[in-house]
Parts: sequence; structure tokens; C-alpha cells
Amino acid sequence: MNSLMRKCFFGILLGYGIMLCGLFYWHLFADLGEHPANPRYYLVFSQPRGSFLDRNGFVLAASEVMEDGTRARKYTIPSLSHVIGYFHSRYGITGLEKTYHSGLMGGQTVWTTIDLGIQRLVEEAFAGYTGAVIVIKPSTGEVLALLSSPYLDGNQLDKKWTTYREDVRSPFLNRVTQGLYPPGSAVKPIVYGTALIEDVARAEQLWVDKGVVQLVDREIANYGALPLGTLTTEEALAQSSNVVFAQLAAALGTRLLSAYDRCGLGRALPFDLPNRGGYLPDQAYSDYGYAQLGIGQGELLVTPLQMGVLVAAIANRGTMMAPYLIRELRGGFRLRQITRPRSLGQVLPERTAVLVRDAMVLAVQNGTAQTANITGVSVAAKTGTAQNPHGQDHAWFIGFAPSIDPQLAIAVVVEQGGVGGTTAAPIGGTILKGALDILNRQER
Repeated sequence: MNSLMRKCFFGILLGYGIMLCGLFYWHLFADLGEHPANPRYYLVFSQPRGSFLDRNGFVLAASEVMEDGTRARKYTIPSLSHVIGYFHSRYGITGLEKTYHSGLMGGQTVWTTIDLGIQRLVEEAFAGYTGAVIVIKPSTGEVLALLSSPYLDGNQLDKKWTTYREDVRSPFLNRVTQGLYPPGSAVKPIVYGTALIEDVARAEQLWVDKGVVQLVDREIANYGALPLGTLTTEEALAQSSNVVFAQLAAALGTRLLSAYDRCGLGRALPFDLPNRGGYLPDQAYSDYGYAQLGIGQGELLVTPLQMGVLVAAIANRGTMMAPYLIRELRGGFRLRQITRPRSLGQVLPERTAVLVRDAMVLAVQNGTAQTANITGVSVAAKTGTAQNPHGQDHAWFIGFAPSIDPQLAIAVVVEQGGVGGTTAAPIGGTILKGALDILNRQER
């Protein structure tokens, strides 16, 4: 009898424990407000909602009242779907629509840093390619344009949802923040700057490039094993000499990894959208391993966001600014909130950043980035051709303009685009030129 009573007691106790755990879960952890089984979840899609605006006040997303009295969210430009996200009763809420959902429901207006004119320019220049583009204002960290291709059209989710899901190019993936790529030679400006800082090389130091260099028992070659002859370290960056930069990286060893870490590689950045940190190994174990990392290959993986912030730091004389998308929040029941630019630190000494800039200008004048040249404007840039085990090489371009007083910095990656100077650099040059024209018109 006592045994039966004990079993009943513990059974009742267990039942109460399960109920208590359930109550804790539903009250503390479960997001009932966004649960599809909650009828109130669907009410938000029929209520007034605040808008998203670009930096100049042009509408990026707003709710419209339809003929039947229902409300529908309308998006001005599809290529911002990886930034603004979408707000849909069937497919949910994503992007900044989700981040600022509460404020938007309270009538708040979200002013972004996006420039609608520059975003349209980027969308047009990158049409037909798979990859990513980010345009940043170097002095502040404001993101003026962000494109991941392919992308969704938030106005046609009902019509095209099945097509999007079946697209093998993954249009749901934000390649700017989540895409991982070897940077190839686009990372060489950091190697160059670190070599100058650590007295491993001087800008005017002469090297002999025979097209191939032996490290331990393995070889590293230039693209096509092309010998570049006698050249300075500065010219080696402009001509993208793997031979020279393999030797610089091997001489730097762990100091190169420390420089990469200081420049934000291998970790996520503070940003308005979730982003991946890429991959930076703890060590390379051999000179050949460090040489591979020095030419942007091996285990090193980066996001286009990281490369955009990095080139913006070089443009900003070595000071890295935190990237951001939200300029200010207005209206509703809350006080006006303004985002202030924030420094993430000095990643290169100012004098070194200027020397890196000069070498990148040389790359546009008579090096691998000549196809990004803009008549009448001094452009600083670096290209990259990153080996891809799954197909053709990825094409990279990073740059800024004007080189002396930079207004814009850009990172472009074209998946399986081949040679960076052939594919990515012309896109980058077109965007820089068009964006500078847009900014100049706005200032008049």
C-alpha cells in the first residue's frame, strides 16, 4: 500500500513538474506574438505600419490600402530584399522588417543609410551576375548600397515563392553578410601594410619575380606563372605578384595572422544584420601555409562585408568605422534616435595606410585594376582572383575614390567570375563613377 501511495505521489509530482516547465516555456521563451497558431499574429498584417526611407527621404517600403480594404506591403526596389526583408502573412517577417517590427507597428519611420539612386545603379551594374556588392562611406561607416544576387522580390512572394525555393543559386542567402569566400589577392593590401610596419620590406625595395617561387618543397606561382621581372614592393602589389607576396607572408608568419585579426577577419562585425566571421586559422604550420594565406588562399575565408569594411578603413587612413544601415528612427511613441558613427580602432598607422593607398592607385594606373579607371578621378583599388574548388575562380574587386579624399569604398565579388581585373574591376569602376556622379548632383 505504501509503495502504491509513493508511486501515486511521485506521479502527481512529475505531472506538476511538467506543467510548471510548460508554463515557464510559454511565458519566458516561446514567442507567442509571432506564432502562426496565434490569431493575433495575423492581425498585424491588416494594421497600419511605419515606413522605411532611404537617406534622402525616398520611400523604400510602405504599406498600401488595397481596393478590398486590406493592407499590403510594397517595396520600391527588389534588390534591397536582403536588407529590408519582407513582411508577409504567409511567409513571415525577415530582415530589418523583423528587427524594427515593434517600432514600425507603433508608427515609427526608419530612415536608413541606403541611397536609392546608388542602389539602383548597383542593381543595374550587377545584373546577370551571382555574387555581392557593398558600397560604404569610409569616414562614417554608412552603407550606401548593399546587394546580394540573386535576390527576392518582396512584391511577388505569392507568385514566385516556389521558384525562389527551387533556385539552386540560393536567392534567400545574403551573400554580403553570410557568403564565405577566399579573398584571393584582394587581401594583399593588408599583407603589404603589415610588411611595412614590421620592417619585413620597404615600398621601394627591389625583387626579382621569375613567375614561380619555391617554399619548402612546394611552389607558388603567379597567375599563369607569368614572370614579372624586377619590381619594387609597391609595384608587386600593383601587379599582384604572388611570388613577392608569398615571400612576405612567409617572413611575417604569425604576425600576418595577428594583422588579419586586427583588421576584423575571422570574426563577425557589429552590424544591423547578422553576419558571419569567416575563418582565420590559428597558425599555418609552414612557410608554404603562410604564403597561401598571404595570397588569399588556403584556409582563409571572408565575407564581402568584411572586405568592404576593410577597404573603407584603408580609405579612412587606417581607421576602421563600424558599418551601419540605420540612420535614425522617427515618430511613434518613442524619442527620435540617431545613429552616431563609431570607430572600431586604428587597424593601420595613418602613414602606412597612405603608402598602401599609393600602391593601390598604381594598380589602377598600370596594374591589374586598370579596367576600373575613371577619367579625371584618382581611384585606388585591388583585384583578386580566388581559386574555387567547385568551379571557375571567383573574381574580386575592392577600391575607393577619390583616392585623396575618399567619398566611397566598394567591395565586389562575382562568383565564378574568373579573373578579377576582367570581370569584377569593370563593375566596381562603373559603380564608383556612377555613385560619385550621384553624390555630386546631390551636393549642388
